[in-house]
Amino acid sequence: MRLLAILLLANPLSAMTVREYARSLDRLRSLLASKQIQQAHVEATELMGKDVDGGFQVDDTLMRSVIEATTGDIKLISRLAITSAQLRAASTGAVSPADQKLLQELEKQQTAEALKPGGEVFSRELENASIFTRISEAIGKAFDWIGEKLSDFFDWLKKFWPDIKMPKERPTAGMRWIVGTIVAIIAVIIGALAFEVIRRSKRRAAEVMVESAPVSSARDADPLSRGANEWERYAAQLAAAGRMREAIRAWYHAVLVTLYGTGILTFRKGRTNWEYVSTLTPSIPWRGDFVKLTRRFEHEWYGSANSSPDALTECRGVAREILNQVRRAE
Repeated sequence: MRLLAILLLANPLSAMTVREYARSLDRLRSLLASKQIQQAHVEATELMGKDVDGGFQVDDTLMRSVIEATTGDIKLISRLAITSAQLRAASTGAVSPADQKLLQELEKQQTAEALKPGGEVFSRELENASIFTRISEAIGKAFDWIGEKLSDFFDWLKKFWPDIKMPKERPTAGMRWIVGTIVAIIAVIIGALAFEVIRRSKRRAAEVMVESAPVSSARDADPLSRGANEWERYAAQLAAAGRMREAIRAWYHAVLVTLYGTGILTFRKGRTNWEYVSTLTPSIPWRGDFVKLTRRFEHEWYGSANSSPDALTECRGVAREILNQVRRAE
């Protein structure tokens, strides 16, 4: 197959035979199946636009699908195998046993499994319905199931009363009243339970929101105690809790950790923020932003007991600009 690829490169304008085209498709299928995606991209690109004996060209649509593939997609592999088999059948008049076996295997892999007995068909409308619609649907199914089981239970009890002589209509009507009453009681109980579950879930959600306020710890003073993304999330939590001053520090730590990770700054215990600034070369485009952020952070953290939302907005904007520039450069 590698020899075929070399020959195709050496004679890009020469027409391929149908068998060579089929072998090329088999080669692409083999590369995709073995996860050699990049090599498949290269060889598919080489095949695009080539002429094939018989007055037709390589299927550029199929080649483009191979070039755009990122994984060994079974559908694409099956498509390559089917096309290859059809080419061989067209050239020889029959499909080889090996191709027949491969096509059967691919067809088996793509065939959906049969539905198992006793299951329920999933409703796409119910997936998008509200929680109250789902509850009512579940309650309706529960009522149907309870009614069916109670009816079976009372039919079973009837077998123990063979000597009672009563008109046939009376026990049937009485039985319906009994079943109806029991179902109504169960419906009330289920409704009360559903209401209680909804009420408690709402109260629990409110409690979780109240308890989600961030808790201060000794980690907050150490920039390396969290990753950059963690510091950004933590800063958002602190801002939501009204702790603007701590949120500003979290944004500054997010920038420091990012610069440590990219090797722009080297962490050293005891080094001051302005010493870090002095190590940055003037050619760095965001050096001025880092100086501005450092100055504002020092003022808010060491020179103020409380920070305003405007101060947080300014620091957050400068920090995000630095992070975006550093990450784009990476």
